[in-house]
Amino acid sequence: MNALHAAIALPAATDGALALINHESILDRCWQSIDLRPDRLPIAAQLIDEEYRRSHFLGDSGALDRLLALSDAFLPRCAESGEAYLLAAQIASLVHHFEQAKVYLDKARSLGVHAHSLSRQQLSIDHATGHNWEGVLETRQSLSEKNPSLQELVGLGALYAEIGLYQEAENSYLKAIAEDREHSPFSLAWACFQLGVLFGETTAPADPVAARYWYEQALAYLPAYTHARVHLAELHLDAGHFDKALNLLHPIKNSDDPEVSWRLAQLYAQQGNTHDARHYLARTERSFEQLLGRHELAFADHAVDFYLEEGEDPDKALQLALLNLDNRATLRAFELSYEAAKAARQNLMAQTLAERAAVQWGHLPAFGHSSLSEGER
Repeated sequence: MNALHAAIALPAATDGALALINHESILDRCWQSIDLRPDRLPIAAQLIDEEYRRSHFLGDSGALDRLLALSDAFLPRCAESGEAYLLAAQIASLVHHFEQAKVYLDKARSLGVHAHSLSRQQLSIDHATGHNWEGVLETRQSLSEKNPSLQELVGLGALYAEIGLYQEAENSYLKAIAEDREHSPFSLAWACFQLGVLFGETTAPADPVAARYWYEQALAYLPAYTHARVHLAELHLDAGHFDKALNLLHPIKNSDDPEVSWRLAQLYAQQGNTHDARHYLARTERSFEQLLGRHELAFADHAVDFYLEEGEDPDKALQLALLNLDNRATLRAFELSYEAAKAARQNLMAQTLAERAAVQWGHLPAFGHSSLSEGER
């Protein structure tokens, strides 16, 4: 498996900087419209898409606050609208309030929302929570065959990667890029980013050369892509390329995404600059504390990594990992909980978690590459 020799021509897209300007303009117009008429559900639906872009691509955590405020604004005015509850379910899912999302879906169903729309949102929830994965896989395969769009194929690729079918994941991502017809830098950057994650963090062993290539393509499409900058900077840090890492992180150093300041702290620490390292490490901890105070379920998994690696607080890491596991019992959630339990010297708990994970996920290829497979023996 080598994405560098995939022999696909990367499609052209709208200029990333121009697309970002257009996105901000649309966002402003939509909010102005909603401020005047909160019951305009088509505008609310567009706002959900645009604010999700800000959260995912730009690391703007304020987008989650605005989405919750949006839900609070339109639901009381559209109490008899199934579409309103469907949108509320989508927002709840984005902030990882999955149980609330299910309640909203049930309400939407009772108000007569079309079964196709309901099944789409249920598919998203099931995928995110690790529920009914065989049904999710079958549905995603069917949807991708009927409509081989970038969105469908990337969703299928992500599921393949989680299962441990890495070649199938790569093929799905590459097909998504090759068959794209929308020329959106956001969508194409997202597909390239997923390939970077596949090679850099998911496959065993990792392929940092391929991962760097795909993160670079993501940034070629969308230079402001904060998460791609952070992941690429991390690879350069691992390779000792401090100047390259700093060039990626410096333009976004004021981002409220805690992973930006975390990588800067690591960079300065590796350079022996203890003053700046301590400054950015303290800022990272403050950022995580603020985010956990506002959106604990959405950021619990990211915070676990921090408190295990840098925060030197394994008990807090374990508390957050178990919260995350209770919210969505995915293989990754089990891995985080197992690693946190081991770090907190809760060996009996770690063993129990490994056994539970083996029952639920032991049949998947990904389990064999997981730390859980060692704990289950």
